[in-house]
Amino acid sequence: MIVNKYYILIAEGITDCSFLEAVLEKYLGFEPFHNVRELPLLFSEMVGKYPTISGSLQRQDSPTFYYKDSIGIAIKQAGGCSKIPAKISLLAELIDKQEAYESFGGFLIFCDTDLHTKNEIEKEFIQKFQADNISYEKGHIKLYEKEIICKLYLFPSSGTGAIEKLLLECTNLTYGTLHQDAQDFRNKIMSEQHENLRKKCWAKKEEIQKFYADKVQFGAVSAVLKPDKPVRFAIKDNLIKPEFLDLYMKLPEFNNLHSFLSDNLI
Repeated sequence: MIVNKYYILIAEGITDCSFLEAVLEKYLGFEPFHNVRELPLLFSEMVGKYPTISGSLQRQDSPTFYYKDSIGIAIKQAGGCSKIPAKISLLAELIDKQEAYESFGGFLIFCDTDLHTKNEIEKEFIQKFQADNISYEKGHIKLYEKEIICKLYLFPSSGTGAIEKLLLECTNLTYGTLHQDAQDFRNKIMSEQHENLRKKCWAKKEEIQKFYADKVQFGAVSAVLKPDKPVRFAIKDNLIKPEFLDLYMKLPEFNNLHSFLSDNLI
């Protein structure tokens, strides 16, 4: 297939990436590349290799790749919101090396807000980009006198939390009884009985414990949907299914994400 427009989606963790991959496949008509030999040059240069110089068997992380018509997408895991600018800086160097500015549609960044505001996250991005001689303003980065689209989307789009908030909203619509049972489990873990355990294993601050409670609740859901698999399989196989789209589009948070992807991947 011929790709003449490229996008790179960067999210902080495997759960975020798995959700984005599922939405692209099930709801936006993108198909995965299955063989490295099919990849256009820009994407093949992003595939991790074993660092033979050091003799290590640990492979560098590689994105997943999708296409539809003449559009190609790479989805990259950053391993944390604070690490996203460094990943973008490296990829921007690759774009410059291949002089792919005209065919590159931009970076789309996906972050969990956790307990931060959008302004706080963007301020940190500005500082980290500056360390690599890249200027970042809302919606763009600039390097070598070239401007590249770089847009930020937050989970949730308002308030604080993480991707699990949206996943739980989806679960409530499609697996209502399971969602409630997982809520009961969450309430039990958040009770005074388990206070010492939460402080020891999660965090001492109550506001952070509430943040992790969403992860615990969705973890309980995913353990039932895919008891022998990691969370990403529950998302891609049983939560994001074609027949659920109309239901999910009634959720403002999901509708916002769907529109963001549809409007920017053109």
